[in-house]
Amino acid sequence: MALVDHDSWDIEYEGCERLRHQLLVQLHQRQQLGQPKAKEYIQLTDSIKAGLDQLDKDVKHLKVVLDNAITWETSPQEELQQRRIDWDKLTSQLREVKQKFTNSSRANVLAASSGSAWQEQGQPPAPRETPIDVEALKLRQAEMLEDQNRGLEVLSATISRQRNLATQLGNEVEDQNNILDNLANAMDRVETGVQRETHSIGQVNRRDSTWGYWLLIIALFVAILVVVLV
Repeated sequence: MALVDHDSWDIEYEGCERLRHQLLVQLHQRQQLGQPKAKEYIQLTDSIKAGLDQLDKDVKHLKVVLDNAITWETSPQEELQQRRIDWDKLTSQLREVKQKFTNSSRANVLAASSGSAWQEQGQPPAPRETPIDVEALKLRQAEMLEDQNRGLEVLSATISRQRNLATQLGNEVEDQNNILDNLANAMDRVETGVQRETHSIGQVNRRDSTWGYWLLIIALFVAILVVVLV
């Protein structure tokens, strides 16, 4: 029975979620800039690319952790099923982030090209509107609440599993105590039997010694009687 849970799923899954949210924030910041040639825009683009590569590696490694948990059955079946669902959802969200990054990059390049064309014609480009994406913010807020609920569910499942392990450990200790008590009682009975047998042997030895003494006296008396009679 494994008394310590070495499963790293919870920690690594939370790390993937934090990185995904960070990428969404960076994408929103880059979208607000909308100037592909700006220094800050380029820095954000490089950071997002590195983050996407890291998230892709982390998601793949998370699949390895899930496969190991399934192979070695380190968690209840219900929790493993929930982890499969979470991994599939995380994979889908990763694809969405990649697609959003690609689409926003293409849109910003087109907008910048359009602005350059207007400048070449001697006309100022129209001011770029950057309305707040209310729906995206609502979606992100809903995702954060869902992540928090899922985190609480994972925490509850972990506490329940630890409680079950503690109960099993207590039962095991109680069984071992019963075995030790039975062994002590058996040893007491054996010791009592040995003492009883030792006492019986002592009595037999004393009885044998007494009979030997009287037989010797009788033998001497007979010998003397024979001598006198002869």
